[in-house]
Amino acid sequence: RVWPGPRGASRASRWPKLRSSKAMAGTTITAGGGVSRKLEVDGDVLEITPLGAGNEVGRSCCVIKFRGKVVMFDCGIHPAHSGMSTLPYFDHINPAEIDLLLITHFHLDHSGAVPYFVNRTEFQGKVYMTHPTRPICRLLWHDYARISKISAEDQIFSSSDIDQTMPRIELMDFHDERQHKGIKFSCYRAGHVLGAAMFMVNIGGIRVLYTGDYSREVDRHLPSAEIPNLRVHVLIVESTYGVMTHEPREQRERRFTNSVHQIVRQGGKCLLPVFALGRAQELLLILEDYWERNNDLHDIPIYYNSPMATKCLRIFETYTNMCSESVQEQANHCQNPWSFKYIKNMPERNQFMSREAEMGACVVLAAPGMLQSGASRKLFEAWAPDKRNGVIVSGYSVSGTLAHDLKSEPESVTLNDGLKVAVRATIKFISFSAHSDYPQTSEFIKRLRANVVVLVHGEEHEMGRMRTKLREEYPDLNVCAPANCQTVALRVPPDRSAEAIGDIVEEVSSSKKPRTRDISGVLVEDPTGSRMLLRPEDVSSYTMLSTCSLQQCQRFVFPHSLAVLGRALRETYDDVDVVDGCLNVCDCVQVGLERQMLCITWETSPLADLVADSVSLTAIELSRCPPVMQALAQQEDESAKETRLFSVLCTYLQQEFGRLDIDGASQRAAFEVDGGKVAVDFPA
Repeated sequence: RVWPGPRGASRASRWPKLRSSKAMAGTTITAGGGVSRKLEVDGDVLEITPLGAGNEVGRSCCVIKFRGKVVMFDCGIHPAHSGMSTLPYFDHINPAEIDLLLITHFHLDHSGAVPYFVNRTEFQGKVYMTHPTRPICRLLWHDYARISKISAEDQIFSSSDIDQTMPRIELMDFHDERQHKGIKFSCYRAGHVLGAAMFMVNIGGIRVLYTGDYSREVDRHLPSAEIPNLRVHVLIVESTYGVMTHEPREQRERRFTNSVHQIVRQGGKCLLPVFALGRAQELLLILEDYWERNNDLHDIPIYYNSPMATKCLRIFETYTNMCSESVQEQANHCQNPWSFKYIKNMPERNQFMSREAEMGACVVLAAPGMLQSGASRKLFEAWAPDKRNGVIVSGYSVSGTLAHDLKSEPESVTLNDGLKVAVRATIKFISFSAHSDYPQTSEFIKRLRANVVVLVHGEEHEMGRMRTKLREEYPDLNVCAPANCQTVALRVPPDRSAEAIGDIVEEVSSSKKPRTRDISGVLVEDPTGSRMLLRPEDVSSYTMLSTCSLQQCQRFVFPHSLAVLGRALRETYDDVDVVDGCLNVCDCVQVGLERQMLCITWETSPLADLVADSVSLTAIELSRCPPVMQALAQQEDESAKETRLFSVLCTYLQQEFGRLDIDGASQRAAFEVDGGKVAVDFPA
């Protein structure tokens, strides 16, 4: 690459710098939620606005604008709200301006508002997600529409909205690079759940990475998030766990299985609130392995309660190649990792609830994971008053949900319908939520060498602590934690770099002083802002552009001979030759004369245009100025006379001595006499 910048500056120092208003005192703008950070440096403005998950967990939705391009990351709903209040703040934007909607994974807090946004707004852009995400989203969306207990006029989408949304969704694999309206984007493995992706967007050479929910921890059924091998200018990253550090995986599993064992050993029922997909599969594998290793548990049933359980497991079976190495290895040995020996689907809910009092110890995994409704809520109401029972919350719980309220260890809880439930059962929180903790995020930022970090998907207090700690650990890092509808504006210095391609690379490489030497070539910029410097003849080989040449022809009456014009042109140009009865001037302009019509032809170029203009002006001057014409005609007579005399001499010599070597232009002849060479220089 040809990098702009001061002489002696390193390549790294000449990357486009992005800085927040930390360095610019008093430079702020006001947005819906308060004051955003802004940088005053010449260049384009990159705007980042969270419409959800700003100082909160839920309804993830983040919009970036740069150089007229608009991208929306995720489009989720808030699990603690209902109706229209569960949606992101769509009224803060014009949906018709969104070019791309990129969905990181299937959890409803990241995808649940897609049917609404696609069908009930003016959005006309494209929607992308990974292959496993689409079928699982369809299941979850239909389930959400079915169980939503709100009036029809307040329902955010219907089954018909879902059916109309599915054809609009386009699929992509990890590491695929796509382009839409000048926006380059690709996705990387994020861990977290099956098919979860981080999206990298490149607009005008500025790379923005949006992580969504991600985890660098190795699971039983999923590989960890990967780190893109690219420099990232802006990183939009989750801050769910703030500055917390996760308990070591082995210790967590041991504590979890011991807690479950202790509950069922005393004859209790163990409730595991889980999301229908994602962490549920991880816990199923852990429990299956533990039950296999403990004979005393073989008679204690484990139930997986989800209306979508069978369909979900079929999706996991379909995409086993995207799971962990251990799961793939089982599949390669013709063993279905999702066919369980000790885990069975829970009977129909009413049937189960009618005889659950007669049941002994058991373990039930039931959705949803935050106990806000559904089977897990019903089982909690039935089992919480019995001290033999236990509830182990293994996922993240959002403020305002029942699972979050249980963190304070209350003696009783009052539900939304006014029902008061005594809480005597054992309540434990053992996280398997597959969100990044602080050490993982810190290492992630360090490896990516990001200029700016924007925190989303975290409670305000935890997000603030994380921002402070990151600033202490990386003093040069600009960290922002915007609230919903609060815009972070970053002025990006214009990138004046270009990549040399083709034959011109040798000229650039051989230049000892590349910053003081002029290099001639064609600069091509594609819709994404990437630039290439190359030879004109290489344009069609290295770009999508096609090349053409323009031939011009000028005709006008010329009443004199071509020889006269040739003599006049030789007074200006040294390179004037006669080729096939036409004048060739400077190897770029051809001049012919037929029936007193002068024809000047050339292929357009700066040099050829200049020569052609001078030829036409010379011809016009000869036509309009008789004294000049007479002088040239007189020169022509003398020249013609000399030429005729040389021709007569050559004829005589050829008759006398045989074969001649004749150079008509210099009027010289050579021949042999009795083995000796003779040269005749006629002008001399």
